[in-house]
Amino acid sequence: MKPGTTRFHRGRHRVWLLTLIVLFLWLSESTTAGPAAQTTGQSSLRFFGTGAEEPGRVRIPLGPLNAGRITALAPVNVSGDFTIEFWMKATAADNPAPACPNGWYYGHIIVDRDVDGAGDYGDYGIALCDGRLAAGVSVGEDDRQLVSNIVVTDGQWRHIALTRSNGGRIELFVDGTPAGSTDGPTGRVDYRTERETEQPDSDPYLVLGAEKHGYPGSYHYSGLLDDLRISNVARYSGPFSRPTGPHAVDAQTVALYRFDEGSGTFVGDSSGATGGPSHGTLIVRGNPAGPVWSTDTPFSPAPPTATAAVETAPAGTSEPGEATVTNEPTTVPPIVTVVAIQSAPVLLSENVSPTTTTAPTEQATPVAAAAQPSTVANERSNALAEAPPPASGFTILVLAWIAAAVMIALAIVARVHRRLRRP
Repeated sequence: MKPGTTRFHRGRHRVWLLTLIVLFLWLSESTTAGPAAQTTGQSSLRFFGTGAEEPGRVRIPLGPLNAGRITALAPVNVSGDFTIEFWMKATAADNPAPACPNGWYYGHIIVDRDVDGAGDYGDYGIALCDGRLAAGVSVGEDDRQLVSNIVVTDGQWRHIALTRSNGGRIELFVDGTPAGSTDGPTGRVDYRTERETEQPDSDPYLVLGAEKHGYPGSYHYSGLLDDLRISNVARYSGPFSRPTGPHAVDAQTVALYRFDEGSGTFVGDSSGATGGPSHGTLIVRGNPAGPVWSTDTPFSPAPPTATAAVETAPAGTSEPGEATVTNEPTTVPPIVTVVAIQSAPVLLSENVSPTTTTAPTEQATPVAAAAQPSTVANERSNALAEAPPPASGFTILVLAWIAAAVMIALAIVARVHRRLRRP
C-alpha cells in the first residue's frame, strides 16, 4: 500500500473517531439538559374541595419545625408589607358558598394563614364568597375583611393579587383591575416563633386550597391554582397590566410556587429567597381524591374541559356570630363590602366535640353536596389523562451509549477488514 494511502486511511479513522465523540457528547448533553430546558407554565393544581369534609391541600411550613413549633421565620412567613398573587380558574357551581359577612373563613378558602386561638401577632386569608374574593387580615382582636366587587367564578383563568401594607391598607386586584380597598389593622401579622399550639399538624403552616383547622362552617376551594408568588412589598397601588406569563423572580420575591412538578407530592419554592427555600407538600385526600396535577394553565393552550354555566352563588342567610356589617344596603349589593369583626372566633381543637361548641352549624352542607356535579370526577380523570408521562433521561442515555457502541464496532470491523486485505 502506498504511504499516501496509509496516511489517508489514518486521517479518515481520526475523522470517524472525532465524529463519534461529538455525537456521544451531543446525545449526553441533550439527555442531561432536557429537564432544565423545560419552560414554566406546564402544569397547575386542581383542587376538589367542595363541602365541609377535610379535603386535600398544599401545606407549607412557616419555619423550621420542632415539636409543633417553628424555631425561626421562613421567608414565606411574611409580617408587614406583602403581596399574594396567583392565577385561579373556578366555577360558581363548584364554589356555592354565599356571602360571608362574619369572616372569610366561612368561604371556599384558597389561602389560609389563620391561627388556632389567641396569643399571636396576626393572621390573614383569601376565600371565595358569593363568587367574589373575600380577604381578611387581623391583628389581635382587630379583624377586618374586604370583599371584591368582581365575580371571579366564571370558569376563566383570572389573575388575583392581594396587597397589604404595614400601615394596614388592604387592596384587591382582578386581572390588574382594582377590585376594592380598605384600611385594615396595622402591625405585624407573621406567625410567632416558639408558639405553642394544640394543632401542630395544621397551625404552623400556610395552607392552600382548604381551611387548615377544619373549622365548622368553612368550605374549601374547588378549582385550578397556578403560579403563586408571595412578596415582602405591596407591589400594586393602582391598575396594572395583567401578566402574560409566569411571575418573575426579583429581590422582593420571598416564595414562588410554579406548580410545574406535574407529579408526586413535592411542591417546590423557586424564589431563591435568602433563608429559604420554603418548600411545601401536597396532601391528597377527599372523594374525589385531590389535589391532582393538571396541564390546564393560563400560559399555554390546553384541551377544553367541561365547565358549569356561570351563575351567581346563592344568597343564603347570614351565619350567627359577633359581627357588624357596614355599608350593606338591602336593595343593591355593595360594590365593596368592608366587615369589621369585633371579636375573632375561637377555633376548635381537634379533640373537642362539635356538640360542645356554639359555633355556627353547617346548614349549607346539603347544598354543597348537591353542588358537586358528576363532571368533577370526569374532570379529575381528564386531568390525570392529560398529564404527560415523565421524561426518561436514563432511557435516552442508554440509547446514546448503544448507538455510539454500534458505530465504534462498525469502525473497528472496517479497519480489521482493511488490514486483512493488505498483501
